[in-house]
Amino acid sequence: MRGTHLEKGVIPLMVFWFIIEHTMLPIFFLVVLGYFLDKKFHLDVKTLSKLMFFLVIPSFIFTNIYTTQFPATSINIIAAIAIFMVICFVIANIVGHIRHYDAAMLESCRNAFMFNNTGNLGVALIILVLIQSISLNTLGLYQAGRGRLTARDTLSVMFHMPLLYVLAAALIARYVGWDAKDFFLWPIMDMASKALLPLAMVSIGAQLSQTKIQWLDKDVWIVSILKMTALPLIGLAMIYLANAFRPSTFTAVSATVFLIYCAIPTAVNTALFAIEFDNNPDYATQVVMNTTALSAVSLTFYIFLGHILFV
Repeated sequence: MRGTHLEKGVIPLMVFWFIIEHTMLPIFFLVVLGYFLDKKFHLDVKTLSKLMFFLVIPSFIFTNIYTTQFPATSINIIAAIAIFMVICFVIANIVGHIRHYDAAMLESCRNAFMFNNTGNLGVALIILVLIQSISLNTLGLYQAGRGRLTARDTLSVMFHMPLLYVLAAALIARYVGWDAKDFFLWPIMDMASKALLPLAMVSIGAQLSQTKIQWLDKDVWIVSILKMTALPLIGLAMIYLANAFRPSTFTAVSATVFLIYCAIPTAVNTALFAIEFDNNPDYATQVVMNTTALSAVSLTFYIFLGHILFV
């Protein structure tokens, strides 16, 4: 019995330290690096953003979508994420109504709630990375632009970017069975895709350097606290409701992974989109940083909870 209690005490401590050492410290080091590089060299964040949009993100999208293998529970996970995103959309609208947000701020709030940092934090179920890549770089991109532009102008900007075309090319390559790894651009895309996290976080650090940070910004904290506390609980409720109405909808593994997914911070790309479209970039950047910092605690808790409940 004593051994069991000891194990239960050690597991969360080990998980917490692992997240700090392998996820949080590298991320915050890159942010700090970007911050001080900008202070010394005055980096052009718009140029970094263009590099992300026209090389790094397209490469990440293509290589990840092309190589993703669909597990047997894919349909259930896709349905769960779709429902979860709709719930996040509704919550964002409620927050926007209560806080009297304008159209631009509302779209930023929606992106902050709806899209998670699956690609950078290494979620175990790769299908989540695929779904987030598709939804973030279509709907998320549209919402970021729609905040400042008309629907027509937003679509025009989107179709002048490579993201949608690369997404389509990856899906077509999978469908026709083309071996993209034999294509001479594959090594370039593979290398560029691995630069997503370093370049994105350096860009975030540079943006923070140019931002008048409001540590007690109520709008930032509303999203941050709800995303790190309420949304994982909603995800947990979804797991139990789904298995109550249809047993085995969530297996032990998929339930644990979905719960962790619901506790992951806001996607870095939402801040990059905000910078690109000049749609509340300071707000979007601070939300990313806040939720990433808070996730050191929330992720530890929900990983431990998932271990207790489902494993």
